[in-house]
Amino acid sequence: MSFVARTALIALALAIPTGSLAQDTQTFEPADGSYRFQYPHGFTVSYMFADGSGDATGVTASSANNGDVLITFLGPRDPGDIADATEKNRQTIVDDFTKAIAVLPAIKFRSSTMTTMLGQPAVDMVFTKKRFKTVAINRYVFTVRDGKAYNFECVYQEDKAEQFAPACELAVSTVSLLASDASSGADAAGADTDDASVAGACSELEFNRRTVEVVELTSNLLMKDQSPTMIARVKAAHDATMAIEARTGSNPSEQDCRDVDAIIETLK
Repeated sequence: MSFVARTALIALALAIPTGSLAQDTQTFEPADGSYRFQYPHGFTVSYMFADGSGDATGVTASSANNGDVLITFLGPRDPGDIADATEKNRQTIVDDFTKAIAVLPAIKFRSSTMTTMLGQPAVDMVFTKKRFKTVAINRYVFTVRDGKAYNFECVYQEDKAEQFAPACELAVSTVSLLASDASSGADAAGADTDDASVAGACSELEFNRRTVEVVELTSNLLMKDQSPTMIARVKAAHDATMAIEARTGSNPSEQDCRDVDAIIETLK
Protein backbone atom coordinates (compact mmCIF):
# COMPACT_ATOMS: atom_id res chain seq x y z
CA MET A 1 0.00 0.00 0.00
CA SER A 2 1.36 3.43 -0.93
CA PHE A 3 2.15 6.14 1.60
CA VAL A 4 -0.78 8.23 0.30
CA ALA A 5 -3.18 5.30 0.62
CA ARG A 6 -2.01 4.55 4.15
CA THR A 7 -2.41 8.17 5.15
CA ALA A 8 -5.92 8.17 3.67
CA LEU A 9 -6.78 5.06 5.68
CA ILE A 10 -5.72 6.75 8.89
CA ALA A 11 -7.63 9.90 7.99
CA LEU A 12 -10.76 7.81 7.37
CA ALA A 13 -10.42 6.00 10.70
CA LEU A 14 -9.78 9.19 12.61
CA ALA A 15 -12.86 10.73 11.02
CA ILE A 16 -15.01 8.08 12.68
CA PRO A 17 -16.71 9.77 15.65
CA THR A 18 -15.71 8.46 19.07
CA GLY A 19 -18.58 8.82 21.52
CA SER A 20 -20.11 12.28 21.52
CA LEU A 21 -16.81 14.16 21.59
CA ALA A 22 -17.28 17.50 19.84
CA GLN A 23 -14.94 18.42 17.02
CA ASP A 24 -14.37 21.94 18.38
CA THR A 25 -12.14 22.06 21.41
CA GLN A 26 -10.91 24.53 24.00
CA THR A 27 -7.53 24.76 25.73
CA PHE A 28 -6.91 24.52 29.46
CA GLU A 29 -3.81 26.17 30.90
CA PRO A 30 -3.21 26.65 34.66
CA ALA A 31 -2.27 29.99 36.18
CA ASP A 32 1.42 29.10 36.33
CA GLY A 33 1.48 28.36 32.58
CA SER A 34 3.33 25.07 33.08
CA TYR A 35 1.24 22.95 30.70
CA ARG A 36 -1.83 22.94 28.49
CA PHE A 37 -4.27 20.41 27.08
CA GLN A 38 -7.38 20.45 24.94
CA TYR A 39 -10.88 19.57 26.09
CA PRO A 40 -14.28 19.49 24.35
CA HIS A 41 -17.06 22.01 24.61
CA GLY A 42 -19.53 21.04 27.32
CA PHE A 43 -16.76 21.10 29.94
CA THR A 44 -15.91 24.07 32.14
CA VAL A 45 -12.86 24.92 34.23
CA SER A 46 -12.89 23.33 37.70
CA TYR A 47 -11.40 25.03 40.75
CA MET A 48 -9.86 23.98 44.03
CA PHE A 49 -12.96 24.88 46.04
CA ALA A 50 -16.62 24.14 45.36
CA ASP A 51 -17.55 27.83 45.38
CA GLY A 52 -15.29 28.44 42.34
CA SER A 53 -12.43 29.99 44.29
CA GLY A 54 -8.81 28.91 44.48
CA ASP A 55 -6.58 27.73 41.66
CA ALA A 56 -7.94 26.12 38.49
CA THR A 57 -7.28 22.38 38.79
CA GLY A 58 -8.64 21.02 35.50
CA VAL A 59 -11.97 20.75 33.70
CA THR A 60 -15.34 19.30 34.63
CA ALA A 61 -18.70 18.33 33.16
CA SER A 62 -20.22 17.30 36.49
CA SER A 63 -23.98 17.68 36.84
CA ALA A 64 -26.94 15.94 38.38
CA ASN A 65 -27.45 14.05 35.13
CA ASN A 66 -23.79 13.31 34.35
CA GLY A 67 -22.57 12.59 37.86
CA ASP A 68 -18.94 13.42 38.63
CA VAL A 69 -16.91 14.14 35.47
CA LEU A 70 -13.41 15.51 36.05
CA ILE A 71 -10.12 15.72 34.13
CA THR A 72 -7.04 16.75 36.10
CA PHE A 73 -3.33 16.77 35.18
CA LEU A 74 -0.85 16.20 38.01
CA GLY A 75 2.91 16.68 38.20
CA PRO A 76 5.80 17.06 38.04
CA ARG A 77 6.71 14.88 41.01
CA ASP A 78 9.41 12.46 42.06
CA PRO A 79 8.83 9.11 40.29
CA GLY A 80 10.67 7.17 43.00
CA ASP A 81 12.19 3.99 41.64
CA ILE A 82 10.26 4.17 38.36
CA ALA A 83 12.62 5.44 35.65
CA ASP A 84 10.11 5.23 32.81
CA ALA A 85 6.70 3.87 31.83
CA THR A 86 7.17 0.86 29.56
CA GLU A 87 5.60 -2.52 28.92
CA LYS A 88 8.44 -4.03 30.95
CA ASN A 89 7.51 -2.20 34.14
CA ARG A 90 3.80 -1.71 33.49
CA GLN A 91 2.85 -4.18 36.24
CA THR A 92 5.05 -2.36 38.78
CA ILE A 93 3.28 0.91 37.97
CA VAL A 94 -0.13 -0.78 38.20
CA ASP A 95 0.80 -2.31 41.58
CA ASP A 96 1.93 1.06 42.94
CA PHE A 97 -1.27 2.78 41.80
CA THR A 98 -3.42 -0.06 43.13
CA LYS A 99 -1.83 0.27 46.57
CA ALA A 100 -2.48 4.01 46.54
CA ILE A 101 -5.95 4.01 44.94
CA ALA A 102 -7.70 0.78 45.94
CA VAL A 103 -7.77 1.53 49.66
CA LEU A 104 -11.44 0.52 50.06
CA PRO A 105 -13.15 -2.76 49.10
CA ALA A 106 -15.45 -0.82 46.75
CA ILE A 107 -12.47 0.26 44.60
CA LYS A 108 -11.19 -2.35 42.15
CA PHE A 109 -8.47 -2.39 39.51
CA ARG A 110 -9.99 -3.27 36.13
CA SER A 111 -7.41 -3.00 33.34
CA SER A 112 -4.27 -1.38 31.98
CA THR A 113 -2.99 -0.64 28.47
CA MET A 114 -0.02 1.16 26.95
CA THR A 115 -0.54 4.55 25.31
CA THR A 116 1.45 7.74 24.63
CA MET A 117 1.58 10.96 26.65
CA LEU A 118 4.04 13.87 26.50
CA GLY A 119 5.78 12.04 23.67
CA GLN A 120 6.60 9.14 26.01
CA PRO A 121 5.16 5.66 26.53
CA ALA A 122 2.47 5.83 29.22
CA VAL A 123 0.36 3.38 31.23
CA ASP A 124 -3.42 3.89 31.05
CA MET A 125 -5.07 2.33 34.13
CA VAL A 126 -8.78 1.93 34.85
CA PHE A 127 -10.21 1.51 38.34
CA THR A 128 -13.88 1.20 39.29
CA LYS A 129 -15.49 2.60 42.41
CA LYS A 130 -18.92 1.27 43.35
CA ARG A 131 -21.26 3.35 45.47
CA PHE A 132 -24.73 1.90 45.92
CA LYS A 133 -25.95 1.23 42.34
CA THR A 134 -23.54 3.69 40.73
CA VAL A 135 -20.14 2.65 39.35
CA ALA A 136 -17.57 5.36 38.66
CA ILE A 137 -14.53 5.00 36.44
CA ASN A 138 -11.31 6.42 37.87
CA ARG A 139 -8.73 6.45 35.10
CA TYR A 140 -5.05 7.26 35.54
CA VAL A 141 -2.62 7.80 32.65
CA PHE A 142 0.96 7.83 33.94
CA THR A 143 4.33 8.57 32.36
CA VAL A 144 7.84 9.72 33.25
CA ARG A 145 9.59 12.47 31.32
CA ASP A 146 12.98 14.02 32.08
CA GLY A 147 13.08 12.24 35.43
CA LYS A 148 9.70 13.57 36.58
CA ALA A 149 6.38 11.74 36.92
CA TYR A 150 3.14 13.06 35.43
CA ASN A 151 -0.37 11.64 35.27
CA PHE A 152 -3.89 12.48 34.25
CA GLU A 153 -6.79 11.58 36.50
CA CYS A 154 -10.10 11.21 34.65
CA VAL A 155 -13.35 10.51 36.50
CA TYR A 156 -16.68 9.64 34.87
CA GLN A 157 -19.59 7.29 35.41
CA GLU A 158 -19.34 3.81 33.89
CA ASP A 159 -22.67 4.21 32.09
CA LYS A 160 -21.42 7.52 30.63
CA ALA A 161 -18.09 6.12 29.38
CA GLU A 162 -19.00 6.35 25.70
CA GLN A 163 -19.78 10.03 26.21
CA PHE A 164 -16.82 11.08 28.37
CA ALA A 165 -13.94 8.64 27.80
CA PRO A 166 -13.05 10.44 24.51
CA ALA A 167 -12.57 13.68 26.47
CA CYS A 168 -9.95 11.95 28.60
CA GLU A 169 -8.24 10.60 25.48
CA LEU A 170 -8.27 14.08 23.91
CA ALA A 171 -6.58 15.59 26.98
CA VAL A 172 -3.95 12.83 27.13
CA SER A 173 -3.11 13.09 23.42
CA THR A 174 -2.81 16.90 23.41
CA VAL A 175 -1.12 17.72 26.74
CA SER A 176 2.20 19.52 26.42
CA LEU A 177 4.66 21.00 28.90
CA LEU A 178 5.41 24.69 28.49
CA ALA A 179 8.51 26.78 29.02
CA SER A 180 8.00 27.34 32.74
CA ASP A 181 7.75 23.67 33.73
CA ALA A 182 10.39 21.69 35.58
CA SER A 183 11.67 19.82 32.56
CA SER A 184 12.52 23.01 30.71
CA GLY A 185 14.51 24.05 33.77
CA ALA A 186 16.49 20.86 33.53
CA ASP A 187 17.09 21.52 29.83
CA ALA A 188 18.24 25.06 30.57
CA ALA A 189 20.80 23.84 33.10
CA GLY A 190 22.87 22.38 30.30
CA ALA A 191 22.02 24.94 27.66
CA ASP A 192 25.39 26.68 27.61
CA THR A 193 27.30 23.52 26.76
CA ASP A 194 24.76 21.33 25.01
CA ASP A 195 22.67 23.51 22.70
CA ALA A 196 25.18 23.44 19.88
CA SER A 197 25.51 19.66 19.95
CA VAL A 198 21.76 19.03 20.22
CA ALA A 199 20.93 21.31 17.31
CA GLY A 200 21.32 19.28 14.15
CA ALA A 201 21.64 15.95 15.97
CA CYS A 202 18.16 15.15 14.63
CA SER A 203 18.02 16.29 11.02
CA GLU A 204 14.78 17.17 9.27
CA LEU A 205 15.26 14.06 7.13
CA GLU A 206 15.61 11.83 10.21
CA PHE A 207 12.59 13.41 11.85
CA ASN A 208 10.48 12.92 8.71
CA ARG A 209 11.62 9.31 8.46
CA ARG A 210 10.27 8.72 11.97
CA THR A 211 6.91 10.37 11.32
CA VAL A 212 6.50 8.24 8.19
CA GLU A 213 7.18 5.17 10.35
CA VAL A 214 4.36 6.24 12.67
CA VAL A 215 2.04 6.39 9.64
CA GLU A 216 3.19 2.95 8.49
CA LEU A 217 2.71 1.35 11.91
CA THR A 218 -0.68 2.93 12.62
CA SER A 219 -2.05 2.05 9.19
CA ASN A 220 -0.88 -1.56 9.60
CA LEU A 221 -2.65 -1.73 12.97
CA LEU A 222 -5.87 -0.36 11.49
CA MET A 223 -5.76 -2.87 8.63
CA LYS A 224 -5.88 -5.64 11.25
CA ASP A 225 -8.20 -4.07 13.81
CA GLN A 226 -10.67 -1.17 13.48
CA SER A 227 -12.26 -1.53 16.88
CA PRO A 228 -12.99 1.65 18.89
CA THR A 229 -10.08 0.80 21.20
CA MET A 230 -7.64 0.52 18.31
CA ILE A 231 -8.95 3.68 16.65
CA ALA A 232 -8.46 5.56 19.94
CA ARG A 233 -4.92 4.15 20.21
CA VAL A 234 -4.07 5.21 16.66
CA LYS A 235 -5.62 8.64 17.20
CA ALA A 236 -3.54 9.18 20.35
CA ALA A 237 -0.33 8.28 18.47
CA HIS A 238 -1.34 10.43 15.49
CA ASP A 239 -2.23 13.46 17.64
CA ALA A 240 0.94 13.15 19.73
CA THR A 241 3.05 13.04 16.55
CA MET A 242 1.21 16.06 15.11
CA ALA A 243 1.85 17.98 18.35
CA ILE A 244 5.59 17.24 18.08
CA GLU A 245 5.58 18.30 14.42
CA ALA A 246 3.81 21.54 15.32
CA ARG A 247 6.43 22.52 17.88
CA THR A 248 9.33 21.37 15.68
CA GLY A 249 8.76 23.29 12.46
CA SER A 250 11.76 22.87 10.15
CA ASN A 251 14.36 22.68 12.92
CA PRO A 252 13.89 19.43 14.90
CA SER A 253 15.94 18.77 18.02
CA GLU A 254 17.33 15.54 19.39
CA GLN A 255 14.45 15.50 21.89
CA ASP A 256 11.92 15.70 19.04
CA CYS A 257 13.37 12.56 17.47
CA ARG A 258 13.43 10.81 20.85
CA ASP A 259 9.79 11.74 21.45
CA VAL A 260 8.69 10.26 18.11
CA ASP A 261 10.81 7.15 18.82
CA ALA A 262 8.84 6.71 22.05
CA ILE A 263 5.56 6.87 20.11
CA ILE A 264 6.91 4.27 17.65
CA GLU A 265 7.75 1.92 20.52
CA THR A 266 4.16 2.01 21.78
CA LEU A 267 2.92 0.92 18.34
CA LYS A 268 5.17 -2.13 17.99
